[in-house]
Amino acid sequence: MSAPGGGYQGLGYYDEPQPKKPTGLIVSVVVAAVVVVGLVMTLLIVNPTSPVTGEPLAVANPTTSPSSPTRSGPSNNPLQPKATGAPKVEGWKVIAVNDGRELQTTKAYDVPQSWEPLTSTASFGSGDTRFTLYTPAIYMRGVCPGAPNTFRSIAGLLTVQNTGDNAAQAVAAAQRISDGAYVTKGGVKPKVTMGQPQPVVVDKDKKASTVSAKLAITPGPEDKCSPNAASVSVVVLESKPTDKTSVVIAAFADQGVPDATAEADLLKIVTSLHPAN
Repeated sequence: MSAPGGGYQGLGYYDEPQPKKPTGLIVSVVVAAVVVVGLVMTLLIVNPTSPVTGEPLAVANPTTSPSSPTRSGPSNNPLQPKATGAPKVEGWKVIAVNDGRELQTTKAYDVPQSWEPLTSTASFGSGDTRFTLYTPAIYMRGVCPGAPNTFRSIAGLLTVQNTGDNAAQAVAAAQRISDGAYVTKGGVKPKVTMGQPQPVVVDKDKKASTVSAKLAITPGPEDKCSPNAASVSVVVLESKPTDKTSVVIAAFADQGVPDATAEADLLKIVTSLHPAN
């Protein structure tokens, strides 16, 4: 499926505009796109656009070009970047925070074995609710008949403005994901029941805040293959006061559907940041 031209065409149908060069992002990335059909996320892979520069998370080989081979760290193969270290969650799959191109770090997160990594970024929502996941992984791709790129669950990294209040940033990130990913085609946002943010330590010693949200969704007549409920979990890493943005690890999933990702597993995903090798 491809997105029609001419700007906004209903829920999830967007042109990918040529972006203005942002500043202050913590990761260096290229932007692809995801379109949404109803409330079921559908992937649209596009060519990379201008890179976003910023302060990376522990960059591996920062002076090495993406095409140059390396002897250690995550793979530079843009088609299948890999992490060779053990997962933090026993029996799970390691997803490198490394797209083999602009985004190259020494970190990774874990997902269940049935999930699969993507080789593009994934963008959701529009306007104030728009956000992009970097180095994402998905579950149950092709779940909807006739739509091979639909899926039920997704995880990845994004950034939010650093307001200095880590717990408040976690709540804001969960709300933005809820409103951006699960708005109906008629423009109705989900009813969000937000949990209480809690302090957490990830990657051995990194302070962070985590929060989970439960979503009640009322699909409209045009929202096909859509859930009535969903869950969102996020972890926001504490940033320095001088940092303009904070890194978020996010996972969200349809609920009340066959083989849904358990909410406890979403929390395991977002707290699983660890060295990739």
